[in-house]
Amino acid sequence: MVAGGGGGEGRGGEMAPLVAGALAGAANVASGYAFDTVKVRLQTGKYDGALHCFRHIMQTEGVRGLYQGLTPPLIGGAAETGVNYLVYSRLISELSDPSSPPGAPPSLRAVPLAGAGAGAALSFILGPTELLKCRLQTAGQHRAGPVACLKQLIAEEGPRGLARGLGATMAREIPGNALFFTVYEWLRRTPWFSRQQQQQQQQKQQQQQQGRGAAQSGGGGAALLQAVRDAGSAILCGGLAGVVMWGTILPLDVAKSRIQVARPGSPWDVGIAAHLGSLAREGGVRALWSGLAPTLARAFPANAAQWLAYELVLQQLAAAEAAEGAAGGEAAQR
Repeated sequence: MVAGGGGGEGRGGEMAPLVAGALAGAANVASGYAFDTVKVRLQTGKYDGALHCFRHIMQTEGVRGLYQGLTPPLIGGAAETGVNYLVYSRLISELSDPSSPPGAPPSLRAVPLAGAGAGAALSFILGPTELLKCRLQTAGQHRAGPVACLKQLIAEEGPRGLARGLGATMAREIPGNALFFTVYEWLRRTPWFSRQQQQQQQQKQQQQQQGRGAAQSGGGGAALLQAVRDAGSAILCGGLAGVVMWGTILPLDVAKSRIQVARPGSPWDVGIAAHLGSLAREGGVRALWSGLAPTLARAFPANAAQWLAYELVLQQLAAAEAAEGAAGGEAAQR
């Protein structure tokens, strides 16, 4: 489960990052959605804190209220994360040194550029889905499904309403995505989480086992131990990358949420700069980082689940591709 160069390029085929990213996105949304609902309510309503908001939702709406509006981001999360990893891997391939050996980690100079480019691309998917998500999450007891919410949006603002908050989404995703991939790749190269050390250790163990004529059961145990170590690295690095990213870009997310729940002509129907200025005047730094506690509580498990799912699926796709290639080679020899 070692992430190779190009964010997965060459591991399981050219479309492997799209498939792995889609499943990773679904894992991210499902594992952190309840925290996200509390975050959006804090950003768009008046509560005494995350715990007060959570209790209010449970008392007035029950568990269902925490997962209201899950369908659009679940579908959108799968699509946007798949596109995110696919565009990122393609850009990494274009920006990397052609002489680099296959499977080599991408250059840390190329990672933020590729991450920013992928962030711009995924914003066109993420903007409309998050628009519906925010509207549904703030509906409270006046529940409506995604289709009804979409119809109301188009009736009030026309098709252009689907682009509400798109600029704010891009302002959040371009720097956020660049930071997210950079932190992950940097952490995976530190002595604690180094991919290269894990690869070398795995190869050394395999050579030792072959030299001793180790039984298959022993080899399987060593492989399992290595898989657990690599999974742990993906979980910790992915979770920490998510925490760093969200802790940095949260003010932009607060402004985006307010823009997307605003109605035409309302006081909140203004641009991102105006929202950031009014937030600073209303409550200072605390208002700019509204929803920080549930955001960080969600960021670690959700992004850990995302990276773990991505790495696991890539590993399985690569194994399937290798097995298919081996079977094809044997058939050709016959």
